[in-house]
Amino acid sequence: MHTDIIPLREDSSAVRLEAYWLNDSPEYQTGQPRPAIIVCPGGGYTGLSDREAEPIALRFLAHGCHAFVLRYSVQTRLPAPMLDLARAVALLRRNSHEWLVDPNRVAVCGFSAGGHLAASLGVFWDKRLIFEPLGLSPEQIRPNALVLCYAAIELESMSNRSSTVDAGGQPVYDSQDMMVALLGDTRPSQARRDQYRLDLHVSPVTPPAFIWHTANDQLIPAHNALRFASALARHNVPYELHIFENGVHGLALADEVTDVHGQFINPDNQIWIELALRWLKHERG
Repeated sequence: MHTDIIPLREDSSAVRLEAYWLNDSPEYQTGQPRPAIIVCPGGGYTGLSDREAEPIALRFLAHGCHAFVLRYSVQTRLPAPMLDLARAVALLRRNSHEWLVDPNRVAVCGFSAGGHLAASLGVFWDKRLIFEPLGLSPEQIRPNALVLCYAAIELESMSNRSSTVDAGGQPVYDSQDMMVALLGDTRPSQARRDQYRLDLHVSPVTPPAFIWHTANDQLIPAHNALRFASALARHNVPYELHIFENGVHGLALADEVTDVHGQFINPDNQIWIELALRWLKHERG
């Protein structure tokens, strides 16, 4: 394995790809392109979770994928983070020969707000909102597959973390602050909210998706996953959906690697990444 940090924007060193490449060994798969996955950590579009970054990339890397963590724009209005992800997908395709990336097997994986970001590119890749400001073609930025992990599909499901917690010890969020941060309006119209409610924008050309969530997620309710899966079904887009009965929001790998004081270990949910890998292999060949 070798690693690198790749800038994505000249005006912001914070927006970058953290790359984890498998070596091109003379003993195996010499010169063969590999699938790639871009990991988008969560953080409510106000920060980025390290728990949903390198540990996720390394797990995919261990299963034969080149992996990239996207450090995208935060504390900024939409669609800025979406442009960052589009840049990243296009960069992988542009350098696919040199980096031994299969340009037809570039997936994006997102957690929570990062899941909203991944799904956004999935539904907006062919919209001028995304490709025109970058001077790219829609085909350059379209992901081949989506992996959505307790993803927000509607903005109302996200909010900024406050300093208070509820009776169960979970953070309390302020959805009005989130509306200001992402849309620039404390009371956006329903049409403005619906602009980024992603199930409303699914179409027959939305990439296939692997989706998982937990039924008792108290921060981003499971109806987000159900709505997106239903929209995919209506448009005959392939998908796989797993709703685990139990598990707090933010499980990441759900094991000791991404645990914090015993809060994020859930043996029943640890299988999600194996299921996603199987699905990616089946779905994308």
